[in-house]
Amino acid sequence: MSFGADPIACNNLRALFDLCNERYFNQALRPGDNFTVRYGNTGHSLARLRIGPGTHTPCAMDLSARLKDHPLALRSILVREMIPMLGRQCYRETGDNRFLDQAPLYGHLFIEPGIGAFFLAQMEHLNLAFPELGLTVKPRFGSGSLFDQRRIPTARVLVVPVNALANTGIIYRLHDRAPTDWKRLRETAWLHHGAHEVQLLKVAGALAETWPVLRKDNQPRANQRPRLEDNFDLLVQELRDHRLTAELRATDIGTEPDTISGQFAHWRPEAYSSY
Repeated sequence: MSFGADPIACNNLRALFDLCNERYFNQALRPGDNFTVRYGNTGHSLARLRIGPGTHTPCAMDLSARLKDHPLALRSILVREMIPMLGRQCYRETGDNRFLDQAPLYGHLFIEPGIGAFFLAQMEHLNLAFPELGLTVKPRFGSGSLFDQRRIPTARVLVVPVNALANTGIIYRLHDRAPTDWKRLRETAWLHHGAHEVQLLKVAGALAETWPVLRKDNQPRANQRPRLEDNFDLLVQELRDHRLTAELRATDIGTEPDTISGQFAHWRPEAYSSY
């Protein structure tokens, strides 16, 4: 068995943390007895490092429960969160704020606060020394070979063109337990975005991670602020071209009452010849 390929304890996160601290950081991290590693609410992120109020001392690390099914990705994301822990520990010991990556350092790449010279140097070193980690700057659920794609369920997404001239639109993800209610989906598109037409696509679950999720009744949440997508036609075409994408056809066609003109279109004089 190659180094780093041993079984990963998804159900004992503190043991996994200690193993990673020994293997990848030479036990440099000293998190304290009250520090906890747990599955918790991480929002749209896969991990969240919690810092004690008014200090630079980490008190907890929360990891997305979805990572339980993806042990390789779990280890990678755990180690990624350990890098800023090390930076804060070095800051506490030296007072050198360069370890915090809060500002650009001349001659070094700076992406955003927390992702600067120290973080990027540590990430590069770990990836070179331990290729199995596959560390990335901003990991995204389902992206990369560390995720077991077979364990990520597909998702349904509602495609809503908003402004054809500006080539903008909005994409929602349907709740996993919501019915495919075409009438309600069209109402959502019309009432909230003035759109007359919608498409419904079944896509790989990893592709739908960033889009807002509708409620179980296929309506937006009260505080939802969906992002208007630019270059909408290209985005939708890329979705449709994906090998796992399938278009879901409307099942309620013909159930609406005919308009008057539609009724006249079906009228046949011979049907009334006996009158």
